[in-house]
Amino acid sequence: MAIYALIGGKANKPNPTNKIERYITSLAKKDKPKILYCPYAAINNVDKSINSFHRLMNGICCSITDLTIDNMDSFDSLLNEADILYIGGGHCDDLVELFKAKGLDKILLKYINSNKIFAGSSAGAMLFSTYSMGDKYMYSDNFHNYNYKMVKCLGILDMILCPHYQNEDIIVFNDAIKEYDSIAFGLEEDTCLIVDGDTFYPVKEAGYNSLYYFDKNKLMIPLYEGNTYKNE
Repeated sequence: MAIYALIGGKANKPNPTNKIERYITSLAKKDKPKILYCPYAAINNVDKSINSFHRLMNGICCSITDLTIDNMDSFDSLLNEADILYIGGGHCDDLVELFKAKGLDKILLKYINSNKIFAGSSAGAMLFSTYSMGDKYMYSDNFHNYNYKMVKCLGILDMILCPHYQNEDIIVFNDAIKEYDSIAFGLEEDTCLIVDGDTFYPVKEAGYNSLYYFDKNKLMIPLYEGNTYKNE
């Protein structure tokens, strides 16, 4: 069964440790894992997304193939050859639309029982959930952010996800999830939720980053690194 690595976004730090990416590559249990990188959540900045990811992975032993318009028709074979699918950040609305329009969602489903690693940052993490809190239509006014909205995603994982959870105005997520039966997670930037079957656990770049689990009663529970939790 595939393992999922859901990242709450990447903080803009001058000297990142890349602890999360190093951990994700270690899950493949290979000396030089093959990564297929999808930049299409950043539909208007694809080249920038690709360049940023290659800088992020600099110094980590792996080989990277970028999903582009030129090779997108080969997504099935590219994914088959890859150990890790990593989907970058941007807007999940655009990402879901692309995956459905190109039939990538159906191909992805073929591999959910494989031993691959499905990783994503921000919108890339949101894609795997049932619903997520998106910011495509968000605007800022007087130091506050407005117009966060729920996005219907692919539903591969029965959960609701909110990246960038450290933003104070995204607290609207806590009320929005009350309309759904699924469990939910709030992930701050530079945190990663590893989902392995019916268990999950956090990986964090630093000790001050936080992840939160909302059970089916929407009780908010902090997740601690080093602990493994069971979805019950």
